Amino acid sequence: MKKIILTLTLLIQTTLFAEAPDGYKVETIPLPKGAVTLLGVCEKDDQTIAICTWEGQIWEYTNGQWHLFAEDLMEPNGIYYDKKEQAYYLAQKPELTRVKDSNGDGKADLYETICAEFGYTKGYHEYHFGPVVDKLGRKYASLNLSARKVDGKGLEVRAGRPGEHGVMVYTAPYRGWVYRSDRQGHMHPIASGFRSPCGIGMSPQDEIFVTDNQGDWMADCALFHVQEGKFYGHPGSLAARPDFDEEKILNMKIEDFDKIRTPPAIWLPRNQISNSPGSPVWDTTEGKFGHFKGQFFIGDQSLSNLIRCGLEEVNGAYQGWCVKFLDGTQSGTVKMEFDKDGNLWTAQVGRGWRSRGGKRTSLQKVSWDGSTVPFEIYEVNLTKNGFRITFTEPLTKEVAPLVKSWHYNYWAIYGSDRMEEKELPIQALKLSKDKKVLDIQVKLETNKIYELNFPEMTSAKNKKLLNRSAFYTLNHLLTSQKKPKRVKALIPGSGWRKNDGRRPAPAVVKPKSFEETKVKTPKNAVILDQSKWANPNWQTDTPGLWKRGKGNFSTKEAYGDARIHIEFMVDKSDDPKSVGQLYGNSGIFLMSGYEIQVMNSFENPTTADGSCGSIWGQQPPLVNASRPPGKWQSYDILMKAPVFNEDGELLEPMRATIFHNGELIHNDAWFYGQVNKPYQAHGKRPLMIQDHKGSDVFFRNMWIIADVDYEKNLDSFRLGLNETPKVKKVPRPISAISRPMVGRMDKNSDEIISHKEFTSFWRSIFDHDDKDHDGLLSPKEFPHKGPFREADKNKDNKLTREEHISVYEGQFHGLDKNKDGKIDYQD
Repeated sequence: MKKIILTLTLLIQTTLFAEAPDGYKVETIPLPKGAVTLLGVCEKDDQTIAICTWEGQIWEYTNGQWHLFAEDLMEPNGIYYDKKEQAYYLAQKPELTRVKDSNGDGKADLYETICAEFGYTKGYHEYHFGPVVDKLGRKYASLNLSARKVDGKGLEVRAGRPGEHGVMVYTAPYRGWVYRSDRQGHMHPIASGFRSPCGIGMSPQDEIFVTDNQGDWMADCALFHVQEGKFYGHPGSLAARPDFDEEKILNMKIEDFDKIRTPPAIWLPRNQISNSPGSPVWDTTEGKFGHFKGQFFIGDQSLSNLIRCGLEEVNGAYQGWCVKFLDGTQSGTVKMEFDKDGNLWTAQVGRGWRSRGGKRTSLQKVSWDGSTVPFEIYEVNLTKNGFRITFTEPLTKEVAPLVKSWHYNYWAIYGSDRMEEKELPIQALKLSKDKKVLDIQVKLETNKIYELNFPEMTSAKNKKLLNRSAFYTLNHLLTSQKKPKRVKALIPGSGWRKNDGRRPAPAVVKPKSFEETKVKTPKNAVILDQSKWANPNWQTDTPGLWKRGKGNFSTKEAYGDARIHIEFMVDKSDDPKSVGQLYGNSGIFLMSGYEIQVMNSFENPTTADGSCGSIWGQQPPLVNASRPPGKWQSYDILMKAPVFNEDGELLEPMRATIFHNGELIHNDAWFYGQVNKPYQAHGKRPLMIQDHKGSDVFFRNMWIIADVDYEKNLDSFRLGLNETPKVKKVPRPISAISRPMVGRMDKNSDEIISHKEFTSFWRSIFDHDDKDHDGLLSPKEFPHKGPFREADKNKDNKLTREEHISVYEGQFHGLDKNKDGKIDYQD
């Protein structure tokens, strides 16, 4: 009898402890038997949820049953299922790993290392969190610093903090960084300055957000908007940047770090909101989870709660608010995932660090009943003289909140007290006609956190406000500056828009001399002398020397995968107009559409993604290796052409690895499209050098090796530029059609033009020629009398799409001499 009473008591306590908004319930999912400690959760498909565990396992949960899918992993702190590849990705301690069931027996049999280019040691706390994924399928993860030195080694930045220990340590490459991996063997460092970035999330706009935990150099728990090239506070990780070394870092003062530090978008005040925040996850359920569309949720490992947050962009930077959403989970949430039905799954752990919930681990699901509107603070927005607080339901009357503000110290001490905390008087108060929006006027100051607390608040329906405090992080005040009419698209995963002047410039390095970086011309290279170029306007009196002239400079031949060498010199200029983009501007257009910028970037500031060596408008170079004007410079390029199928769909983007003056500036980098254009299917195209206004630019010693095998040459190319590239066996070229036309039609570059490729090309020409957009071609729009007369079956002096394509159906059959249904070298 006593046992039954005790069980009922425990059930009642668990129910009472969970505080959820009206209309929401928390369901506990029984876990597999044995030692199972959750570290990640994801949706595999409509029927299956997967978890990863501290014990190194992947479990799948389908129709109420658990199935062990994989084991023997090492501390996987996060899991993602790639539905296209039908494989799991996990952030193991030493690597990013792909795990797959290749033979369909329900058990993993393929374990592949995707990225292990970062370092790790035996140091405690060297966790690896992630991955999250952008719309291009690229994986992102975050790396923890070490809790202490390892065998007496490691960079410990104390900046005057007395004593020993208590400061996180940089012990291995890229600890304290966020990175991206585009494919196996690839790693691209994104941003530094993190201490213990347990939470990493991807917004619906492909922007990265990371939560970090209070500690040294981290005044409180916080959420950061991660933008490529930025530094977020912990100095240890600066050691991985090419413009810093250990001596420089140890000689810097707190104020030096503070000048280059980017503050959090949202502070998550300790004990009230968060102690150990996990990964943010956005509500993209289109109303299935309630009325919080576009907002995001964070779980906290220590406080056993869920937090609801929102952001707004002020003066080009994110800042925002947070409010408690749900209290009393069984353990501490670290990772979450929405399923197709709008349920929020929470992976919880209390091992190692105690959680308020008390359980060692738990898997819980939060769901909404589909109708109830809870009485909550919906959002908080900054106004010019205070805050606008929106509620989910009308209020009974105007109620003034209690308002406090404070700031934190930035230092090496563990956390910070609230500095200059004070209560602020409400200067004015106004409730909207629908009684849902409350405007308050208070004194505003930048770099402050504001708490807006409603001790007593009821709705018009007599509901009590469950979560009574909202916290707003005010980094910037509103200004009267007008928003631009046209907002440039975000560059995926970078946090930046094209040509944003605030984007950090690449680190300046001193390149080796030209003699030290000379590259021998391989025997199988094609020397690009004047006979290989179509434009005579760039010639000079000196053979083998070209000066940027009128019109773009294109090769007569078309190329795909290639190894390219180009030398250029930006001429010295005393013209006061020769600044920024007008000091020596040109560009190397791979396949006539993908630009590597050429300009003077020696002590000549410009946009990071417009500087010398950048993939223009997309990706800055890893470093600025520019020589001064008047000095010869070199690009060495290994490139892989984009791959399209015969329908014109992009299968694989353009990739390139590039050296500037012997320094690696792009490491197997993706191109997001052509300059100012998305990908459009094409085959081989000419190499082109851009004409552009600005001071003079000269070129010499240019050569190319066509049809190199990018994958087989990549490692050797990175190690040495004088290696002779391996060339692929290429199919014999089509001769029945001009080479430029082959490049436009042969979308997959296999030297075979199928009937589909041929007719698809001419169908696209119809749209181009239909100038008045009436869906018909007039004799003026199709000025070929004979073919027009023959195709115009109904003699209405107009060509429909079907009549137009009939012209080219006949051409195809005429070109296909051997009648095998394709055009190739045999025709």
